[in-house]
Amino acid sequence: MYNFKELLESSIEDTRIESLVPSREYTEDERVYMRGYAQALNDMLEDFTAEYDEFLENLHSPSLN
Repeated sequence: MYNFKELLESSIEDTRIESLVPSREYTEDERVYMRGYAQALNDMLEDFTAEYDEFLENLHSPSLN
């Protein structure tokens, strides 16, 4: 799971850098898509961070059922 978080953070950073210093010229539609993609990655990271501890609790909690 830590690898997933690291990969997500790396993807967010790569996308941020690409929007600041583009490797090529993007159309307006591509820039809008990239902003939406970056927001989706940030939302995923936020959800992952918020729910990770709960996930670990449920994963390691003993159950008799």
